[in-house]
Amino acid sequence: MKATARWRTAILLGVVLVLAMVVAACGDDAGEATTTTQAATTTGAGTTEPDLTGSGVVLVPDVGGALAEAYEQAYWAPFEAATGIDVVLVPGEFDAAVVLGQVLAGAPSYDIGQPNASTYQLYLDNDAMESIDFSLWSPGVTDGWGPAPLTEYAMPNLYFAVTPAWSTEALGADAIGSWADLWDTETFPGMRALGPGSWGAGAATFEIALLADGVAPEDLYPIDYDRAFASLDRLMPNLVKFWESGAESIQLMTSGEASAVAAWNGRVYGAQQENAPVANTWNQAILQYDIWVILKGAPNAENAQKLLAFVSQPERQAAFAELITYSPGNQAAMSLLSPERAALMPTSPANSANAIVQNYGWWTSIAEGETDKTNEQVAIEKWTEWLAG
Repeated sequence: MKATARWRTAILLGVVLVLAMVVAACGDDAGEATTTTQAATTTGAGTTEPDLTGSGVVLVPDVGGALAEAYEQAYWAPFEAATGIDVVLVPGEFDAAVVLGQVLAGAPSYDIGQPNASTYQLYLDNDAMESIDFSLWSPGVTDGWGPAPLTEYAMPNLYFAVTPAWSTEALGADAIGSWADLWDTETFPGMRALGPGSWGAGAATFEIALLADGVAPEDLYPIDYDRAFASLDRLMPNLVKFWESGAESIQLMTSGEASAVAAWNGRVYGAQQENAPVANTWNQAILQYDIWVILKGAPNAENAQKLLAFVSQPERQAAFAELITYSPGNQAAMSLLSPERAALMPTSPANSANAIVQNYGWWTSIAEGETDKTNEQVAIEKWTEWLAG
């Protein structure tokens, strides 16, 4: 089933889902996927592979763009062919807060969610995720996950990184080498652009400001807000804007409005493939990651378990990494890539050597001196106050 066909199917399934939820609320299990016998198969190597075949559907977010196409080719289409279960893309943005509300109301729109890992603790605190059934996973596949761990409730999906990036047209091929260089507008002239601090951890702007001011990676947390804002104050005369999307970070360079920006690695690589004069460095890159979870009350939870089991396999994850420059969650897949392809991945040894893994545990913890506000909520409040002057 093609992605466009999936989208149409998702609309038609809307009425079916409503009816299924009503039946489930009345105590019937008709909303669950058809139960199949979990027979195991034995491979030629003598290992036992769980049987993932079944019927019905599994509902996943439609993320759009190149990422959606990579999912389609590496995961969804092969899963359908191997299992007989249809993957249905649910259109619309996956808003983690909205989806959490749906889960708490007993009516999630998806079976599998793809939140940023910064929301994991929030989902955990609200009992919003099903435990992953690792008995369905191929032998040995639970090994080799990192740098973020595989947990009872969440599977690291992909890694990406916020990197120092620049216009080679404005600054040359070898220019910015760190966040401090991005702040140095005398040596590297031109305007700058960063992501918004109103996203909290999202654009890594607080960490970037501290690194630019000389804070060592191991000393980033807890965030020193006074120092971060003082660092941003120094850059403000040369800041054209806080960009509002990953695409805009590249547009600001190619239009000549900014000579250097903070940009996600995938955006830079995509622009380079279109011959845009941009480059980036992996030094001090902020490594971020998304997770896959099975939502509590998922209407097709059994099929969702099978889908996670399928996409956890190194071969599938390597196929995904061949299509887009986001590292797979299962690092065993890296050994299946060519050296040239692996070198493009955020978690390759060379690229991750001087990268910083964003501390989602700190961001989602209750802030010191607060009773119900996380560090991320406090950071957003302080950001708003700072912008207001």
